[in-house]
Amino acid sequence: MSATRSRLLVVDDDLVQRVLISKIGAKLGYDTVVAPSFEAATELLARETFQTMALDLSLGERDGVELLRFVAERNLKAMSIVIISGCDDRIMKATRRVANGLKLLVGGCLTKPLDLNRLRSALELPQRSPRAATSASPLLPITPARIAHGLAAGEFFVEFQPKIALQTGRVIGAEALARWRSAEFGMVSPLVFIPIAEEGGLMSELTDCILSSAMSQGRKLIERNPGFTIAVNISGSLMSDLTLPERIEETLRRENIPPSALTVEITETIAMADVDRANDILVRLRIKKIGTAIDDFGTGYSSLAALARLPFSELKIDQSFIKGCESDEDMMKIVDASVALAKAFNMKVVAEGVESPEALEIIRRIGCDVAQGFFFAPSLRRSRAERWISQRNASAAELASSPSQTALAS
Repeated sequence: MSATRSRLLVVDDDLVQRVLISKIGAKLGYDTVVAPSFEAATELLARETFQTMALDLSLGERDGVELLRFVAERNLKAMSIVIISGCDDRIMKATRRVANGLKLLVGGCLTKPLDLNRLRSALELPQRSPRAATSASPLLPITPARIAHGLAAGEFFVEFQPKIALQTGRVIGAEALARWRSAEFGMVSPLVFIPIAEEGGLMSELTDCILSSAMSQGRKLIERNPGFTIAVNISGSLMSDLTLPERIEETLRRENIPPSALTVEITETIAMADVDRANDILVRLRIKKIGTAIDDFGTGYSSLAALARLPFSELKIDQSFIKGCESDEDMMKIVDASVALAKAFNMKVVAEGVESPEALEIIRRIGCDVAQGFFFAPSLRRSRAERWISQRNASAAELASSPSQTALAS
């Protein structure tokens, strides 16, 4: 066997289909190996390496979803998986979501009877494009003490991701995202440092730092763009701290920022952990004219209760529902229902994670007010954000004054 050839594992309890997929794989240059059962597949995956796997969901007494879990548990996430099934379209979409949730690489989802051209394309894809590195980075030796040092040394800062009003195309706000550039580790992801700060009891200090940075760096954006708001995420560990509204108000006073220019974003599951305290905090924030947004809406189990019981002014639909809604009717129904609920409670609706013109057209059509995502811009440092927003709003104003006004689509 050539060491340079990719290997394909065909997992299917149907002999004819195993042979068919194997022959197509061989023609594409794979070394193909077949497994007629769940047990045979797990034995092969435990001792051998494959670049691609064609997996039929129906494997007799065991099923393909169990094998997906096995692949994830063995950390074989660099392998491209082509899912095959005779199940209906909704089951196929749900299976893809299972695989995505397990952080697996899905090369395609094919229904029976197999379209051979689609099968060929799904198997070719990993061969044509270089695979991005998927191995986990070594764990950084970051401690709460190191984060505390970073806070004292001024290593934390914010970047701004613009938020666009769909009706006018203007940038009407931005989300401030926490960033850390450390002397010895370089850029450290919030996914790494925030849990450590939580465990070390540093979220109060970190939140104060990020809020202050967002307000001071965002002052020009607020001053130059009437009605501009900056959104800042608040940790769940602070939603039982009844002094939080006063601390936020003091930061705004110190930075000379009007309360209406700030929106506090809180994840729905966090808000529902202690409803009475969360309600106390949110009511006082609203009384102070500070906006409150329910973030990641739909990802927990308490969405409806959070809307009914807590005084949010804005609803952010989680990006997991926005991404792919143009090709997934189930996701689109959830987005549509979320917008209708928000409107019933007189809330502004923000769609996050917009990455395609098709998704933009859908969220605009069903009534979202604001959008953010890579389709417009990634998170930007202050100077770049100021330039980008200025240029975007100048273009929107020019278009609005044109006799042939059309909605901005990008």
